[in-house]
Amino acid sequence: MSRIPCLDTEALPESLRSLSQGRVINVYRTLGHAPRSVTQIARLGAALFADASLDAVDRELLILTYGTVFEAEYEWAQHVPISRATGVTDDQRAALRARRYDADVFTPAQRALVSFAAAAAASPVVDDARYGAVSAHYSEEQIVETLVLAGFYFLLARVCTVLDVEIDAAESDELVRMAQSMHAK
Repeated sequence: MSRIPCLDTEALPESLRSLSQGRVINVYRTLGHAPRSVTQIARLGAALFADASLDAVDRELLILTYGTVFEAEYEWAQHVPISRATGVTDDQRAALRARRYDADVFTPAQRALVSFAAAAAASPVVDDARYGAVSAHYSEEQIVETLVLAGFYFLLARVCTVLDVEIDAAESDELVRMAQSMHAK
């Protein structure tokens, strides 16, 4: 049971309700207790989710990596159906869950990306070899975006783990459509 109850949708700021078009997931219903920041947090998430330079598969691989490294079951559960909808395979999810970032189920670029992401999530610095590997495949914009995603998902992860936010994973790609519509606002 959550340490802080999720707010009813009607108790959330109007800006968040209109941004999400009525379907507000539990992490945002919890963040609603901080009304001065929740809408901006949701907008950042929508921008990272729907208007990023990373493709959807790479983004989902990163989010699942962060969910594992940050020990955030909420994030993992939320993104299993989203990752499935974007094309991440069961074998790729299993490798991430086992922290096998060098598994053959990933392309060389993806191996460099998830290894870099896991290292950045676990430590304040990343060694030159990992940085060199990721920069051989990804642009500077994509590398910075990878780190911004780490910060964003660390924020959500700690809200979820510390406050024990109840998992409300979707059974379809509904969250993909919701994030895309949030960004269009």
